[in-house]
Amino acid sequence: MKKLTILMGMIFILSSVTFAQEENKVTAKKSSIQFYGFVRSEYYYDTYKGLNAAQDNFYLFPLYKGLDAEGNHLNQQGISGFTAMATRFGMNISGPEILGAKTSANIETDFAGIVNVYPEVLRLRKAYVKLDWEKSSLLVGQTWHPLWNGSGAFFPQVGGLNTGSPYNPFNRSPQIDFDYKLGKNVTLSLTALYEQQYASKGFYPTSNTNTSNLAKRNAGIPELVAGLYYNSGGISLGVAGQFNAIKPIDITEGTGGKYQSDELNTSYAVMTYVGYKKDKWFFLLKEMVGQNLANMLMIGGYGVKTYDAVTGGMTYTNYTTANTLVNIVYGTTFQAGLFAGISNNYGTTDALCEVDGAAKTAGLMPTMKQTYRVAPYFAYNYKNLRFVAEYEMDSADYGTGNFDFSDGLYDDTVNATNHRILLMLTYNF
Repeated sequence: MKKLTILMGMIFILSSVTFAQEENKVTAKKSSIQFYGFVRSEYYYDTYKGLNAAQDNFYLFPLYKGLDAEGNHLNQQGISGFTAMATRFGMNISGPEILGAKTSANIETDFAGIVNVYPEVLRLRKAYVKLDWEKSSLLVGQTWHPLWNGSGAFFPQVGGLNTGSPYNPFNRSPQIDFDYKLGKNVTLSLTALYEQQYASKGFYPTSNTNTSNLAKRNAGIPELVAGLYYNSGGISLGVAGQFNAIKPIDITEGTGGKYQSDELNTSYAVMTYVGYKKDKWFFLLKEMVGQNLANMLMIGGYGVKTYDAVTGGMTYTNYTTANTLVNIVYGTTFQAGLFAGISNNYGTTDALCEVDGAAKTAGLMPTMKQTYRVAPYFAYNYKNLRFVAEYEMDSADYGTGNFDFSDGLYDDTVNATNHRILLMLTYNF
């Protein structure tokens, strides 16, 4: 009887605690979830090995590695692959009204993983929450960089996974974005971003990919973007400005020992575009001029302007690059498209100094003089299926000969050119 009394008492206490927890639990109204995605397989063949990610699937430009004993380009060799790692799935979530705003969320992933190490594992592409009011909206989370698509989803329409990179900014980042409608067709967009997978280069001895964004994290200042966009009748116009700050290194070492470093490298960029999307036509003309755009997968970077041998302290100067693209697509079931892009490197703003007998630079091929691409494609779309055949020519001019410290470039160049054939089959759901 005593054991039964104790048992009944324990059940009463547990029931009371459970009831109290249920009373205090915050419950939300049911949300609707819509799944989407595609299964994508593609075969590609290159005549010149390049700077790439995801086992050559994401091709940027041919990578010059010098000449052999007979004067042949070492990297001018055929290479091919077949992969389904670009397969993607996600979910759009719509929920109840909160604070007078319509609420939604998005989660998206693919199998591109840690693209240079484990390119067949899941990775986070997008994860954000959005609140929409009548004249404004607030987005918090990770999604595409505002300079990638401007307003109205105006990003390059091509066959390859590179989506116009390195001529179009390619970047997904954690961010807070606030948009406000100034009128019926005009929107002001203000965004503060940090870096994740697409990171600025620093001088840190990174042993793994988890520390690749230290230059941004140590700066303590978010990247800032302000844009003004016009959309009406299929026409989209946009202009945006960007400010970024990184700390290339936090601890320096010279003849006097080790020291803390507070020196930042700041950079700026301006982007403009004209787009048209209606019926069977898509057109995009885009220009971006900026400094140290390596976190956008664009050529350029920065270098050391001054060096203190006692403390190891450094100051920095940026390379300036101009990037232009044009993209035209026509058709629905049968579709033809053409992409052309060019990037020009104008060198550093200030002269570089010698550090241990050479210039010290960081970025994405900061001394490359120029690169360009021409890529026509043909697509056939039938119900859920999409088939694409694309030819892509990529050419790059690498610096060679004497190095000029006054602008961080070489006196002469050597050209490397790749010809790529891509065949792709996608099933959308």
